[in-house]
Parts: sequence; structure tokens; C-alpha cells
Amino acid sequence: MTSVALLRCRGYELPALKETMLRGLDDIGFSVSSFRGARVVLKPNLLSAARPQSAVVTHPQFFRAAAEIVIEHGGRPVLAESPAVASLGNALKAAGYAPVLKDLGIPVADLSETGKLSYPGGRRMKSFEIARAFFDADMIVNLPKFKTHGLTYITAAVKNLFGAVPGMRKSQMHLKFPEKDDFSGFLLDLYGAFLNGFDPPRTMVHLMDAIVAMEGDGPGSAGRPRTMNAVITGLDALAVDWVGVQVSGLDISRCATLAEGFQRGFGILSGEEVRVVGERIADMRVRDFRAPQRAGATRLLRVPLIRRIMKDLFTDRPVPAAGRCTLCYQCMEICPAQAIGRAEEGEEIPRFDYGACIRCLCCLEVCPKAAISLEKGRLQWMMR
Repeated sequence: MTSVALLRCRGYELPALKETMLRGLDDIGFSVSSFRGARVVLKPNLLSAARPQSAVVTHPQFFRAAAEIVIEHGGRPVLAESPAVASLGNALKAAGYAPVLKDLGIPVADLSETGKLSYPGGRRMKSFEIARAFFDADMIVNLPKFKTHGLTYITAAVKNLFGAVPGMRKSQMHLKFPEKDDFSGFLLDLYGAFLNGFDPPRTMVHLMDAIVAMEGDGPGSAGRPRTMNAVITGLDALAVDWVGVQVSGLDISRCATLAEGFQRGFGILSGEEVRVVGERIADMRVRDFRAPQRAGATRLLRVPLIRRIMKDLFTDRPVPAAGRCTLCYQCMEICPAQAIGRAEEGEEIPRFDYGACIRCLCCLEVCPKAAISLEKGRLQWMMR
């Protein structure tokens, strides 16, 4: 049994936010005195150079509140994050983090320095190159944003740790694990490595920003902000994510990181082992929360001889829209399959090679103008 604090918070006003966080930490039995003298990595979700009100990133006031709590109790915070495409400097500026870091004197970790984190119990991968800052830390405070995700259904506490993998190495993982189940399994291997790979083990605390979450075709600008008014706190990432899904009203069976995660034995084995303290889930539940549009049927892509045909017939494909696309080519930069090229002369959108496309939706995820949408496969339209 593990405790998760579900607390109502109606906005990002700093005093109320800090009070809510402190209460949540106390509710789960975490003593803030353990911050004293500790080097604490703060890991927000800074997917791209997006504004706070877009709900693409962990809100800067949420980050500030957590950082001030660490500092006020004797800890030494450092920010560690690696955006998908944008430079970290641009992401920090656009998301409103730069003045927070300056005001509080918080350093930003150099994520080009990496170390090898091993986990023999991994099912898809047994070792990971992650930022050195996590090895140098005494504690990790994970600050995810609750969002929908076109590939993994949700992105929350478990998936936020993917940001410890620096830069374009993340695209390599998408290329290696293009299907939902395999990629979700890889994320669980990474989570298992965070739990078991450090010597000595690192204490991890998860504080989830679900005050304004994201619904629809997240996790990037194609998604839509949705008020949830919740701060969710726990020591078990799976339990925190389970509570987030329950509050959103999304389909728990479609969240592969939870379904397989409970089988892994990392901590809890089911949602029945989560003790929710604070508000009741039923009182906090959001009505008509929009799920991502992403279609299933990705297992068809495992058959090499028919892979190209099946992708066009049975799976959604990302399509850029002329008029919205600004030809910034962030989609081309992140594409792990190198399936996107520069626009032909006179064209207003990049060239997409759908035969090479692995449908990871990284392009949709990072597009700053929400210019990429999903188009049904040809047989999907016919069957509808």
C-alpha cells in the first residue's frame, strides 16, 4: 500500500501552491527536513519552447514553489531537463523559467555530460545514458505535467523521467521502439533503472502539476489546456499516474505504462493498493476529458513484408497543414526515421515520406504551431 495526496488547488498563486505542496508531502509521510544539505535535482516537463498557458510545460510557478520549499529547508536545487528539439535556453525563456532561476540562484545542469545507469531487470533495455546531474544528486524531485500523449496515451510521472535522456538520443529510442507497448515498456525499464540502478539509491518524490492539464492530441501544441485544479503527490510514480488517470476519467486500460507497470513489481501491483489522501477522486473527477486521437493496430507493423502497406491502410499518419506551417523544420530535426525533408520549391509544407514514417508522432509533439494533425489510413476511412 502506498499513499498519494490528491489536493485541490485552483491556480498558480505562490502562497497557496506552496501550502498545498507542503500539505501533500506531509500527507504521504515525506519529511521536508530530509532536504537539508542535499543536492536536489528538480526535473520539470519542458517539452519545447512553449508558453506556460499552453499547458505544454510544467508551469513556472509550480517549479518555483517546489524550488522554494527545497531551499527553505536547507536543500540545494539544480534544474535538469532536456527539451525534445528546442535549446534548453530557449525553452527556459519561453516557459517563464529564466527569471525564477535568476531570482532563486538555481543552476542549470549540463546535460551533455552523461553516465551509464544499469538495470539488469530491464525487459527492452538494461542500460541507459542519462544526464550526469542525476548521478551527482542526493534526491530527485520529479515535476511532471499531466497531459495526454498520442503514442503512450498519457505523459505524467513515469514518462517525465524520459527527459533525463539527453537531446536527440530520445529520437533514437523512438526509432528503436516505435510501437506503443514496446516504447511504454522501455519507459518502465528506465523507471526501474531510476529505482534500482543508483548506488546508493536516490529518494524520488513526484509532485504533479494537474492544475491546468492537457487533453486531446497532446503532449504538444496540438493538445488543449483543461482545468483539473489538482496537485498530486507521491513517492511511487505509478501510483501518482494512476490517480491522475482516475481524476481525468480517461480509460485506464489504454495506459500501457500502468498496465505493464503493475506487473513489474516495482511497488504497488494494482490501483487497489493506492491509498488516496486529501480529496476524494469522485469529487475531483473531470467530465468529458478528451483522449488523444491516436489509433491502435500498431502491431500490424511488425510484419516486415507488409509493413509499408499496412501503415498506409490501417494507421493514422501525421499530415502538415499549409497555412499553419511556418517551415521551421523542428519536425524534420526530431524525426528519428529521417522521413521528413525540406519543402519542394513553391510548396508550403515539408515533404513527408510515409513509407519511412514509423508513426511515433514526434513531429506532432514538437510542432510549435499545431500545424500537424492525424489523418486516418485509407482502409480506416472505408471501414468507418
